[in-house]
Amino acid sequence: MKSSEFISRRSKLVDKMADNSVLILFSGLPIRSSADAEYGPFHANRNFYYLTGIDQQNSALVIVKADQAVSTYLFIDEYDAHKEKWTGKVLLPIEASNLSGIHNVLVRSTLDTKISEVLKKENNQYGQIERVYLDFDQDGPIMKKITLKEFQFKLANEYGYKAEDIFKEIVLLRMVKSSEEISALRQAIQITNEGLELMVSKLAPEMYEYQARALFEFVLDYGHHTEVSFETIAASGENGVILHYPQLDRLMQSGDLLMTDLGAKYDHYCADISRTYPVNGKFSPIQAKIYDIVVECNKAVINYIKPGLTRSDLQKFTIEFLTKNLLAAKLIDKAEDISEVYYHNVSHHLGLDTHDVSLLDLPLAPGNVVTVEPGLYFKKYNIGIRIEDDVLVTPTGSENLSKIIIKERKDIEAYFKHR
Repeated sequence: MKSSEFISRRSKLVDKMADNSVLILFSGLPIRSSADAEYGPFHANRNFYYLTGIDQQNSALVIVKADQAVSTYLFIDEYDAHKEKWTGKVLLPIEASNLSGIHNVLVRSTLDTKISEVLKKENNQYGQIERVYLDFDQDGPIMKKITLKEFQFKLANEYGYKAEDIFKEIVLLRMVKSSEEISALRQAIQITNEGLELMVSKLAPEMYEYQARALFEFVLDYGHHTEVSFETIAASGENGVILHYPQLDRLMQSGDLLMTDLGAKYDHYCADISRTYPVNGKFSPIQAKIYDIVVECNKAVINYIKPGLTRSDLQKFTIEFLTKNLLAAKLIDKAEDISEVYYHNVSHHLGLDTHDVSLLDLPLAPGNVVTVEPGLYFKKYNIGIRIEDDVLVTPTGSENLSKIIIKERKDIEAYFKHR
């Protein structure tokens, strides 16, 4: 992302801040897993990253809005040549400034002094600060041995401020994607497609599920030096009815379906795609019947999407579509049986997080990006099928950003035949 993108985001958030207020955000610290090991790799709090472009631990952002003037400060760790030998490079001030578009880049050890300058009651160069904003959604440590709750207590105890939550305002900004964000999502989807193409080109009976995953992730790592958006799901046969199947240790057999749910990141933005493939390259009659219902539902929901609808509207539409078609195909006996074979939501927002932050009851608006992922799961047939695309809400409807990834049954069978 260009620094202008982060400057624009901060400007929009500042417009939502009251005059004579200060915003304090933290990138966070790694969480210890055991001994001297940490859960990793480290990723900065996504709201912090969204506003700064800085994906580095122990960083902080302070924005002061007072007397209609705005002062912005970024705090990063000081360069330490000895530490660099052990844990790698950190951003230099000029690098952090170029990434974020913030001119005032200070060392992290001066943060407490700056907060004191901003919040003190007497001789305050910023005037009298009336409000302090924090992101209450942040978990884990924000400073060494200090959580957000403890920092809130410090603000109240030392300075007399009861912090206010700015999480909702950041969410409202993140829900509407800019052209640069949409471009990043398109690139993440393109990389995902490349990974799927390699996986499908090698997919065959007597392959383990984890080997299918390895083929997909090889493309991401070797070809693009990027991460998965989330833990790859590759569920075959009876495992396909488990929504977040974790083991990936089954030996696939001829006649199985492989249900994949996966995605690549690009510039921190996440693709989220589901496709279902016949391991031997050919759908059986019952597999084909169920598959066609799911893919037609997927296309119908995408065509249904438009501004003003809610995710609840999409779910209601999906249930009605699947119920009607399953009854017609005699795959369920009564409408109430739908809950036995479809048991998740059809959509979630997508962006810096796979399940991106959103206000659930807010109607869809142009610039939102959501998934469309109907599925059907018949345990008695060992069939789990999910088809998921990433969809941009436009002023008049929607655009399927992942249309490059084949999903029609005839196209999948043709791909296997000619690979």
